[in-house]
Amino acid sequence: MSARAATELRLFDATDAAWIGAVLDLVERSLGEPWRVLLERIEHAHLRVSPSRVNTIVCALRRVIGGRADRSRIARKVRSLVLGHPVLDRDARDARLAAAGCVLGIAPAEVETLLWVDLAKERPVTLPNGRPREAVLAAFANLDRIQRSVRRARAVRLRVWDDAQDLVRTVARYGLLAKISRGTDGRSTVLDVTGPLALFHATTVYGRALAALVPLLADRTRFALDLHCDFNGHQRSLHVEPPLLLPAVPASRQRAPSIADYLARDLADAGHHVEREPPPIASGEQLLFPDLIVERGAVRWWVEVVGFSTAEYLAHKLASYRESGIRKVLLCVDSTRSEGHAIGVGSIIQFRRRIDVRDFERAMQ
Repeated sequence: MSARAATELRLFDATDAAWIGAVLDLVERSLGEPWRVLLERIEHAHLRVSPSRVNTIVCALRRVIGGRADRSRIARKVRSLVLGHPVLDRDARDARLAAAGCVLGIAPAEVETLLWVDLAKERPVTLPNGRPREAVLAAFANLDRIQRSVRRARAVRLRVWDDAQDLVRTVARYGLLAKISRGTDGRSTVLDVTGPLALFHATTVYGRALAALVPLLADRTRFALDLHCDFNGHQRSLHVEPPLLLPAVPASRQRAPSIADYLARDLADAGHHVEREPPPIASGEQLLFPDLIVERGAVRWWVEVVGFSTAEYLAHKLASYRESGIRKVLLCVDSTRSEGHAIGVGSIIQFRRRIDVRDFERAMQ
């Protein structure tokens, strides 16, 4: 995919600060009122920008404010206390609201406002952490715009400079179909990732997994992201590179153990020597990133956990290990996300959710 032929994805920057500030002024004027009132004020404001850009900023505001889960929980609780058999007169209605208020410890009038607080347009406008900065909304809007494009992609090429280990490991962790290679300059790493629209099934799940890569770009001072997308039947190539605003990656990102982590622990408990995240392996211009090296006697096995896969993808990966001189390879393939099986050098272990150590040990025999 040529970056020169691609259209620069139109993102938000400092030039948008003035009208984003005007939107935030309307938000502060609407505090405590239903969101439908705020949306109506925004619609009739003379912002002189396209409605789609305004809508993206509004979505970013909702994301920054958060609290959706709490609102849903509160609304369900209130409805369980108030709704039931229809009441046909005002006194019965007020009595039911009063009874619910006693249980919840709030005034009857407040009970009524909470009945539908989980509906997007009925919940009250709030700024629980104060007025956000314009740049923060622009950063979240950029994240949303890039992720939406990624979910419409047939192919994604991400070229990064400096250390790419975290991105490559994230690709592996989410089970994305990717080929990793060195850039022609010898200093960059190129990740060619299959897009959701090129898959055979589970495109929504895959699209969410692929979109999870985008926040990691906030740490990158130099990268080039090229997307080959379908929009309403029309193909477009989009290009993104710094400088751009993205939300900062939290300093301490805690992640749940991966399938490879569980396998390493289970193998160690079974008495095997395990090396986690060994160095990448060169196979021609490509790079392979095994998850584990497991020693059984004097034999070393290279192990890679594969999520989404096709028969062609698995065959190519096995051939790449062979070309690098490694023949003791085990690919652990998620059978729920695999199109088929590859026949070639090495072995394939199928699993669902968790890899059985007994299956693994049989494959090493």
